Amino acid sequence: MTKMEIQDNQAIRLSELMYLCFFALMLFAKGIGLYDGQLLYKLFLVTAFSCLGIKMCITGHTLKEWIMILMASAFSLLIYRHSGEKGILICMVTVLAMKNIDIKRVFRVGLTVWSISAGGRFFLSLFDLEHTQMAVQTKSLTGGVLRYFMGFPHPNVLHISYLVLTAFVIYCLKDGYKLKHLCALLVGNLFLFFYSYSLTGAITVGIYIFLSYYVAKKNIGKVEYVLAELAFPLCLLISIALPVLATGRIFELADKVFNNRVAFSKHFLTWDRISLLGNNLASITTEIVTMDNSFVFALIVYGVLIFVVICALYFMLIHTYVKERRNMELAIIICFFIAGITEPFLFNTSFKNLTLLFLGEFIFRNSEAQKKLFILKDKDREFTLNLTGVKKAGREIKEIGNEYGRKIAVGSIIIAILLMLVGVFTYQAPQYVLDVEVDQLLLFERIRAGMTAAILSYIALCMLGYLAGFLQKRKEHSNKR
Repeated sequence: MTKMEIQDNQAIRLSELMYLCFFALMLFAKGIGLYDGQLLYKLFLVTAFSCLGIKMCITGHTLKEWIMILMASAFSLLIYRHSGEKGILICMVTVLAMKNIDIKRVFRVGLTVWSISAGGRFFLSLFDLEHTQMAVQTKSLTGGVLRYFMGFPHPNVLHISYLVLTAFVIYCLKDGYKLKHLCALLVGNLFLFFYSYSLTGAITVGIYIFLSYYVAKKNIGKVEYVLAELAFPLCLLISIALPVLATGRIFELADKVFNNRVAFSKHFLTWDRISLLGNNLASITTEIVTMDNSFVFALIVYGVLIFVVICALYFMLIHTYVKERRNMELAIIICFFIAGITEPFLFNTSFKNLTLLFLGEFIFRNSEAQKKLFILKDKDREFTLNLTGVKKAGREIKEIGNEYGRKIAVGSIIIAILLMLVGVFTYQAPQYVLDVEVDQLLLFERIRAGMTAAILSYIALCMLGYLAGFLQKRKEHSNKR
């Protein structure tokens, strides 16, 4: 086989393809806004789980692994029957089916699917902004602001979705993560903030962007690794211990910092609600009193037993990754835990907890030499994916970038800034904004409109610039012939 064939063709086993189909289906369903209870979501769920069923049947596992899988599945079903939450089933199968899966491939598929689904959902809302759900809220930092949902269940979810996108982007780049990528992601973070006004979301994304760049470019010492191991217990203390133990001024300050989430957590963290098999979420929450902490969610809804197992696995995972110096993975895990303090997305049906992939990879490592048992033996066939066209297009884009990229970027930035200034000073507030104007809301809307004009024009100009470069290249090749 030639070197070119090795580069332009990739081998993939049926079992891995089935897992990628599961992951893509679940991610796409959540990206376009489907939720539990909808018929279409149920169809996606059944199809995705069918792919996993095929994957499990044709994958070989050791006897110990089969016992673990059967016990964990049975336990998850028991928790589901008791709590009524499908999140435990989805999280469990995501982990248990990770054997022999290339995690980098999963992230590449995730980046493609999430960009199309969640990104498309945002831009569709952007071009139909007047009919997008929105809410006026007074923030201590900004005063009255107009928060846009942009097709998502809540503005906070919009920003968590961007955290997921940045994780896909940075992990796929890994050693290629450069300052220009950092700046682009920060601009995107600021841009989304003027829609979501999720301060905790923006801060978490900012921490992750900088932390990933730091660990990618610096030699990490013992102090940083000690802090990495302390991150998870600290998140648990803030989530579980702080609401129960804090009193007086400390409690009030903490509750203000976390925007009433400490008080909500204290409401749920009572002895009559802490049980071995959890509680039914619908019976203990209301539209006002919500469970916005992932760790409280896991403890109260799924129960003490599963919570202890989750904590033990994550402690072992982080300790192992620290020993192996898996810095980029540690950055994702730590920042997702930080986000989990203020959002319940880690263990519910939202399918945004990318740390589960690392957990699955960790559980099934070092078992290749052991005897395997199959449900369907010799069915895990290997396919070759011909990526010649994709690789050729990638090479052409890279060539255009090397030759014209800097000119395209600088020219697009200059024009985008000019259009942003025009957008800011010529902004005419629509009636729905004038109807709710409070504090400095109109000023923030003017900034939002200017940034939107800048971002959209920059993207459009870069696309046009690369298209022009592509046509120029084709013309040069034609003239040479």
